[in-house]
Amino acid sequence: MSIESAKAFYDRIVTDEAFKTQYQSAVSDDERREIVLAAGYNFTPEEWEAAMTQISESSDEELSDAELTAVSGGSSLLPGKPPKWPIVYPLYGAPIS
Repeated sequence: MSIESAKAFYDRIVTDEAFKTQYQSAVSDDERREIVLAAGYNFTPEEWEAAMTQISESSDEELSDAELTAVSGGSSLLPGKPPKWPIVYPLYGAPIS
């Protein structure tokens, strides 16, 4: 498990439309975890959060078209209702646990 794995997953989900579609089509958290593991990524929620923090801190440039597409539509985090992990739609720079 590693932060590097979480970053690699983020890069792939942002750039690989087929992988993103496969991941988003999963009907359960367990199925999403299986897709992530089968693709060779292995990271904890804490490592995901650290990776997203590092990505947001290191990027002072504008978002790419792929990154804008990944975050379009927004997200809602309701009090008392934690988000699914890993998140279905990557939020650029938003640490999620």
